[in-house]
Amino acid sequence: MVDQVLIAIAAAVAGKAVEPLTENAAAALRGLRKAVLARFRAEPEAREALESAQIDYEDAEAVEVLAEHLDSAASSDPEIRRLTEELRPHFDASEGGVVNSIQGDVSGNVVQARDIHGGIDLNR
Repeated sequence: MVDQVLIAIAAAVAGKAVEPLTENAAAALRGLRKAVLARFRAEPEAREALESAQIDYEDAEAVEVLAEHLDSAASSDPEIRRLTEELRPHFDASEGGVVNSIQGDVSGNVVQARDIHGGIDLNR
């Protein structure tokens, strides 16, 4: 099973909107997307996993399957491994960062934050 950071990276590769990344991280994500597209063209199962996750990147199972293919590609492709490792700190909350993730149906307001000092007013 792949870790949560790789699942978050896979969701970003599939096209999920993520918090603004640094310029370098955004460039690494674009590079990873290109490398994955090129590699997965020749691998029908991996290409199908990517397409499924792109259709519905909120489908946790589809994104996890994509993450497994991404993990496999990283183990044998040095460029994919390098880009994945370059992105890892931007999706890892273990070093004090924040990873926001919402799965399933949401109705009403959602607030995602790390440190809030004071109140939150949603004008309700």
